[in-house]
Formats: sequence, structure tokens, C-alpha cells
Amino acid sequence: MGVRLNAIFVVCITTLGLAGCELTEQPVKENNTEAEQVIKEIEPHGDGLPNPKPRPKTDPMYPPAEIVIGWHAKACGGFQVAVSKIAYIGTKEIQNYFDFSCKNNVLAPEKVLEQLLKLDQAYYWPDDIKQYLWLQKQQINQQISANKQQQALNNKMQETLSSLATIEQQLLLREETKEQ
Repeated sequence: MGVRLNAIFVVCITTLGLAGCELTEQPVKENNTEAEQVIKEIEPHGDGLPNPKPRPKTDPMYPPAEIVIGWHAKACGGFQVAVSKIAYIGTKEIQNYFDFSCKNNVLAPEKVLEQLLKLDQAYYWPDDIKQYLWLQKQQINQQISANKQQQALNNKMQETLSSLATIEQQLLLREETKEQ
């Protein structure tokens, strides 16, 4: 038994060694693959230093979470937000999303979720806004799931009603045939 295992082991090692030698001896293709082209595009140009975008003179100013929540409450009805003269990054996008969300949350939650994902990817939001957007995603996903469950329940109920109607018709036919 031990000799047999040793022989198999030697054959496997020899095969792997020969295969490895054959792989390294193959000629190199001169055509660039897509991966090589991407690497060439990513590599720094000229002097070998990366070419980053110039930093803005001031750090970007995102709205605080309290203001974002206020915008959401205002868009969905009735809440009045104090007017701020500060121009925050992403203000227009957030307010447009909340307007769309409040109008379409019940009718088209998939579209609302799609808009939310676009908004989430649009900027490098601070953590508090990221968490609020995450909570919005969870709520919309739960609503989509509840809608699917409700639809499945409605379909099952329709099947049951259809079966009951069929049974009722069969019972009526039996009664008619007994009377005759």
C-alpha cells in the first residue's frame, strides 16, 4: 500500500513539474490583452507621479442629518424647515429624491429604491447621512418584500376562491341530478 502511494505521488509531482516547465516555455503573445491595456491606463504618466485632481480650497460642506431629515419631513407633508442661506453639497439631489420618494413610495417602491441607490452613490456622504440613507433602503426593501408577500397571498386567495366556486358548481350539479 505504501509503495503504491509513493508511486502515485512521484507520478503526480513529475507531471506537475513537467507541466510547469511547459507553461513557462510558451512564447509570449505580443498582442495586449484588455487587462494589460487597463494597467497601462492606470499607471502614472510622465514622471511616474500620480496626477490627482486638485483639492478644493475648502472642504465640501454636506448638510447635517437634522436638516436632511427636515427636508424629508417637509417633502412628505407639513413640516416646515427653517430656510438656510448655506449652500450644501447635494441639496438639490436630496430634495428631488425626497419629493419623488414621497409621491411614489407606495406605487413604485422599486423606482424609489433605484433613485435612492443613485443618490447614495452620487457623493461621499458623511456617516450620519449614510446611515439615514441606509435606513431608507431598509424601509423600502421591507415594503417591496411586503408587497410581494401580499401579492402572493392575493394569488393564493384567488386560487382558493376559484376552487371553492368549482366545488360549489359541482355540488349544485349533483343536487340537480339527484332531483331528476
